[in-house]
Amino acid sequence: MNFRKNILLSFRILAVAVLVPAWAAKPVEFASSKAFSSEALFGKLDSIGKGATWMEWDTDGILDPEIQALVADKKGNIRADVEHGWYLNVPGNSKFAVLRKKSEGESLTFYDVAKFTTKKVPLEISEPLDPKKVFRDYRETIRGHFVHLDDTNLQVTVRDNEIQFSYLKPDNQALSTVYNFTSLPEHQKQAEIQSRRAFYAYEYSLMIQAFIASTRGLFNWQIWHWYNSDWTEQSQISDREIASILASPDQGKFVRIFFDKLADGDTVEMLSNAHGSFILTIRRR
Repeated sequence: MNFRKNILLSFRILAVAVLVPAWAAKPVEFASSKAFSSEALFGKLDSIGKGATWMEWDTDGILDPEIQALVADKKGNIRADVEHGWYLNVPGNSKFAVLRKKSEGESLTFYDVAKFTTKKVPLEISEPLDPKKVFRDYRETIRGHFVHLDDTNLQVTVRDNEIQFSYLKPDNQALSTVYNFTSLPEHQKQAEIQSRRAFYAYEYSLMIQAFIASTRGLFNWQIWHWYNSDWTEQSQISDREIASILASPDQGKFVRIFFDKLADGDTVEMLSNAHGSFILTIRRR
């Protein structure tokens, strides 16, 4: 799995909040007399999504009202025939795809959806964690150490009080060092800060795709919630912290670009360096 492929375009698409009517068009349904093959299923997601990022819905995560209306009964329970769901962030026409069991085969239905209206919910770890579910896209090489099935650079180490994801594949060309930052005119300082912030935003999007999207049942947030600035802004690296990094002689060290202390005392931390490697660490109290 190449997590960098098309990720910049995907990040730009995810950063655009375009509202459309909740049910702007008639749903598009595909039916099969047998279960869809992975190739056919993902092909339809790519085709209808027109190359946009599609994100798998986690049934253990927060249920946005817009999705609840599609997959749940009147009591709020997910219907028994619902197997999977995907959010497709198509510019100007976002969609949600639902895979359902039929008496014979399956159906895949695409609905137009508006921007999700769920207000921020504090980040939580979904307890109790089931390693077979959380790391379903990984293989355990030795006890407590997992390697992604498609990309061996993506690994996870599980300890008693810590879960650490890592993607360590240095870029051929490191991010350029900013020299004499403290001596620069103020407008140039601000330009350098915003340039570095854009880089960290790009790295953050890579981490979401690599770490969060490769697991299931780890956090209560859905993948798209991690891209919602209203949910994450307070946890992102500050301009003051970026300025401190740019003033440092060692600008290639790992720096913390995201940090959240959860209600129960657990912490979630994302680290990035200037060489294309990054780490996500979950520390348990």
